Order: sequence, then structure tokens, then C-alpha cells
Amino acid sequence: MGETFKGRREGPYRWQRSGRAKKHLQISPAKNHLIRGVILAFEIFSLSACSSRTGPPDTRYVPAGDLLDIVKDFQRLAKEDTYRFPIPKDVTGINIMKATLVRLNDYERKNPNQFSDIVQFNKALALERLREYDQAAALYRKVAETDGRLAAEAAKNAEILDQFLRIFDKVIPTDDPFKYIAGLDEKVAAWNQLMQKYQGTQYAFLARVEEERVDRAKVAFVEANRYRLKEGNQLTIVGYSQLVTKHQQSKNIYRFLLDFGDFYMVLANEYASQYDPEGLVFDIKVLDQFVKSALKLYTEVGQVDGIVEKIEAQGKIEAARGFLEKLTRLNR
Repeated sequence: MGETFKGRREGPYRWQRSGRAKKHLQISPAKNHLIRGVILAFEIFSLSACSSRTGPPDTRYVPAGDLLDIVKDFQRLAKEDTYRFPIPKDVTGINIMKATLVRLNDYERKNPNQFSDIVQFNKALALERLREYDQAAALYRKVAETDGRLAAEAAKNAEILDQFLRIFDKVIPTDDPFKYIAGLDEKVAAWNQLMQKYQGTQYAFLARVEEERVDRAKVAFVEANRYRLKEGNQLTIVGYSQLVTKHQQSKNIYRFLLDFGDFYMVLANEYASQYDPEGLVFDIKVLDQFVKSALKLYTEVGQVDGIVEKIEAQGKIEAARGFLEKLTRLNR
């Protein structure tokens, strides 16, 4: 009797639970599709949110907002000898002098009248390294008019740059090539005097940069006017020889060597144009001397690793060899 009663109560009870569960779990296909869509959209949103998370930016590439951050690396790199070495780059690969000017201008715009003497002094320092001596001198004078700690040094720097500007402003006669060369020689002597006067300071290598530029301009002038000068070709060769000897420590020495080699190739091409390589007057030894002189200079540059001129020199070597081979065959 008890077993029958138990069966009656247990059987319907279990059936009712199972039936209710089925009723609650029965969902229409439309609702099932909607729920799956919501879940899928949530998963996509979660994945996109996770993928968009990035680590903190490299502090080297964060825009400088503090004046100390702007000038600390600049002050260190500004001491580099710009005669011997190119102007340094910052971590982004930009000329440190140009980058510092942009950053200082931005700081000055966002923080007007704050540390004006420091901002202007460092701007002047960057400008003089970029050879903008007039702008640098003007900023130094502004700093000199203040009562800050940089006033005395700024006044001294402005006076030195005034000497630079006087050399620049010196007029050179252009009516006679020999007078023009003599005028360039006077400027070279003036820059050399400043180098000696300010030996051991940054103005010594700045003066040497200007002396080098005048020396290069003098060679370019002789090369451009060699037909007007007696023994113009020989004078140009002597000028290039003096240039590469005097400025062996310059950052531009490899450029000068390539230019010297190019001039020998100009002479070789002119000789091949003046005399028919297939004719009897053409002397292959003369051409060979010009080309081999150029090859010697190109090879000197092409053997140096880590310089941008190396690839250019290698190309010039192949071109010179091909030129010599072609004319040698024509002359046979």
C-alpha cells in the first residue's frame, strides 16, 4: 500500500517537473536567432576593445612639454664640432637644431613670458649652428638686455657674431676674376684669424666651417672660369688638391674627393670630344691618365664603410671603367 502510494506521488511529481522544464526551455527559432546575434555582437565588441589596448607610448617620442626636457639633449648635442661631424639628429631622425627651434617655439606659445631668457638663448644657439648668424645675434641681444644669469654670455656671443657678419658683408669685386679670387683669399684669412682668436670654443669650428665654404667657392669659381684663365685646367687641379689636403678632417672630405674625380672625368670627356678616338691624333694614354686619376679618387671614397657617398662612388667607378673600355676599343 505504501509502495503504491509512493509510486503515485513520485511518478506524477517527476513527470510534472520534467514537463515544466520542457516548457521553460522551449524557445521559438526567431528568439533563438536574436539571442545568438546579441551574444556574437558582444563577443566582437569585447575582442575589438581588447585589441585596441596598447601599452604606454615610448617617452622618447612623446612631445616635450617641459623646458628641461627640450634643452637637456640639445645642450649636449650642440657642443658637437659641426666642421668635423654633421649636425646630430634627435631620436626621430630630425636635425636637432631645427627640431629644437620648433619645440622652443611651441613651448613659448603655450607658456608666454616664462623663462624667456632661457628660451631665447637656446634658440640663438640653435640658429648660429644653422649659420643664421643675424637672427642668432638679434636674440642674443634681447637676452643681454635682461638681468638674468645668461645676459653676460649672450652679450659676448652677440659681439662675436657681429664679427662673423662683418666678414659676410665685405664686398668682393666681380669685374675681374683675379680680384675676385683675391677677395675670397682675404675672407679666408679673416676666418682663419677668428679661428685662432676663439680657439677652444664653438666659434672656432664655426669659423672653420665658413673658411671651408670659401675655399670650396674659390675652387668652383676657378673651375667655372678656367677657359678665361691661363692654364685654367691646371689651376683647377691645384685648387682641388689644396682643398682636399687642407680639409682632410672635414665632414665634407668625401664630397670633395668625388668632386675632384668628377673634374678629371670632365677633362676625359672633353678630350674624347675634341679628338676622334678612332683617329690618329687621339692619344689613349692621355685619356687613360685622366680616367685613372678619377678612379683613384673614387676608389678612395668607395673603400670607406658607413658613409653615404660610398654607393655613389661605386657607381662612378663602374661608369668610369665602362667609359675607358669603350674608348680603348674604339682607338684600336
